[in-house]
Amino acid sequence: PVDLAIAGGTGAVALAGGWALAKKYTEQIEKAGMTSRVQAGVAASCAWCLTTPLTGASAMEMWLALGLGTVGLSARWWQRIRPGYPAGTELVLASPTDVVPAKDADAEASAVATAAESILEAWTATVTVPGGLVPGSKLTDPQIADHRVTFSLALVPGKQTVQDLRNLAGKIGSAIGYFGKDLTFDEGARPTEATMAVRISAEVDTTYTGPVIIVEGEDIYLEIGPYVDGEGATRYHVAGPNSVNSGFVLGSKGSGKSRVLELIADGLRELGFEIWWMDPQGGASSKALKDNADWSLMGLDSDEHTPLELSYIGNLLHLWRAVCNVAKIREAENVALGLDGFTHTRERPAIMVMIDECHNAFNVKNPVTGNPFGYDFGELDRVTRKLGIGFIGASQIFTMETFGNAAALRSGMITGNLLIMRMMEKSHCGLLPGSAPSPLSLRKGGGYGYAIDTDREHVMWRARNIGDLAAEHLAAKPKATLDARATKAAGRVYRDRHKTAARYTEKAIATLEAFDAAGEATALTMLYTGPRTEQAAADTTVTPAAGGGMASVRVLPVRPSAQAAAPAAGGGAVAAPDGVPAADLKPGAQRVMILLRDGQAWHTKDMAEALGISVQAVRGHIRSIGETRLDNLGDGRYRIK
Repeated sequence: PVDLAIAGGTGAVALAGGWALAKKYTEQIEKAGMTSRVQAGVAASCAWCLTTPLTGASAMEMWLALGLGTVGLSARWWQRIRPGYPAGTELVLASPTDVVPAKDADAEASAVATAAESILEAWTATVTVPGGLVPGSKLTDPQIADHRVTFSLALVPGKQTVQDLRNLAGKIGSAIGYFGKDLTFDEGARPTEATMAVRISAEVDTTYTGPVIIVEGEDIYLEIGPYVDGEGATRYHVAGPNSVNSGFVLGSKGSGKSRVLELIADGLRELGFEIWWMDPQGGASSKALKDNADWSLMGLDSDEHTPLELSYIGNLLHLWRAVCNVAKIREAENVALGLDGFTHTRERPAIMVMIDECHNAFNVKNPVTGNPFGYDFGELDRVTRKLGIGFIGASQIFTMETFGNAAALRSGMITGNLLIMRMMEKSHCGLLPGSAPSPLSLRKGGGYGYAIDTDREHVMWRARNIGDLAAEHLAAKPKATLDARATKAAGRVYRDRHKTAARYTEKAIATLEAFDAAGEATALTMLYTGPRTEQAAADTTVTPAAGGGMASVRVLPVRPSAQAAAPAAGGGAVAAPDGVPAADLKPGAQRVMILLRDGQAWHTKDMAEALGISVQAVRGHIRSIGETRLDNLGDGRYRIK
């Protein structure tokens, strides 16, 4: 009787304790899908109590059987809550000789698990309490992976939204011990559900071993780089059903936008796209694309098959005419062949026109149409996506002037492919959507950005580090071969592009030799007029050598008036064919006048960059020129009267 009483009392206590624990963890058990296993465990325990005494097993054997059964039934539970291993593709090192710092995987996983526990505690203590940042919210279900932990977040209906969480990211991060930039919030299955991911590691792996191409049905994407929370990677949408997409990359100097263009170009080369590259800076933005694009247009100006008075935009005219002509012939092909749009093949490749610092090109007036080139390219962009021609622009400015005040061009370039990188000038970001994250919040170091109008536009990513290997990657892949009709339509300038590039190099060498051999006064004159022939040096009126001068290396934007303006041989004043007197101006002010003679509005910062002087020096020159010659448009912008 005593033993029976002890056994009964012990059983009752155990049953009561088990009931209390079961009630406490019922919700977690049901959420984890463990209900059937708990029921099976209870049934097994009852069966064990009834049958084991009849087997004649010893006490040790009885306890061992109970322990093994419990462990077996709880295996799924521990599999769910233990620090997990990230699922994904197998890591392949670029070379077996690569030196990779050794890491203790168990120690790293343990550190992430410890961080998850501290986040839960901090959230309960500071964030969800009455009067806290998100009162009444519940943070549960930590999912641990490599370098990050993700939580499920239940919000109070009618009082909290995911956008509220994003707006409070900085304060929430401070409350749980992390920077706001390390937190990302995404929507859940219902409006009152969300997920919060916290980046634990310092950096993500941005090693570049070649383009990553993703094909989903008829859509083609290129991977740009991983999100900093370790969850996936941002992508560039190259083409869709029967169409080729355009894109735009925004970023200031040092943001890495030119490297992103190289990443995209390397992927396009892998796909067999024809790459037409224009750099208003004369090829300085990307030597890799200057040397390896299928058609490289170094600068806006060119005297190849162009009248001298239009040589200041010769390349821009060639590019516009080539795109127009190819578009026309491909439109005729679509009609004749009954095609609904354009599908890229290596036999009939798509063309991607890439323009760095595109605001310098789109704001220039087209002498053929009288419109800004931005307007004319915008009208083309309305139809060229169905004709296998796309445009990718990059700039430090994101206002309507970036696109030549052409809404059609802006819409066509940013729809679906708008990558914004670090920017420090708020006034240059006027067209960003109100919901877009601020480019000022991006980290220093280059390569960081946001992908606007995507399902993760508020999550920072970092581009793969192509570094100095862009030229090597591009050169290792075969160039596209444009089909015969498109080649013929692109014109003689396109077909002679390789000879033109060789002549361009010869001109640059000749310019440098002439500059080195000339006296200082003559050498400075050559910056704007080109090297003078012996006959011209003897004349009182100087005529610039066609296509010569520093225009060949694009030190300054050269306009028709600038090409014709030259000091007289006797040291006289700069000639002014457009009627603007300059005889009384100092050399620095004369350079500003030459820059402004295109009739466009120039900002003092842009003038300083073009002339290679400080903004303060530009303002001094403007004061010496006076208001009788210049229109002050406000906000540091001036235009010649």
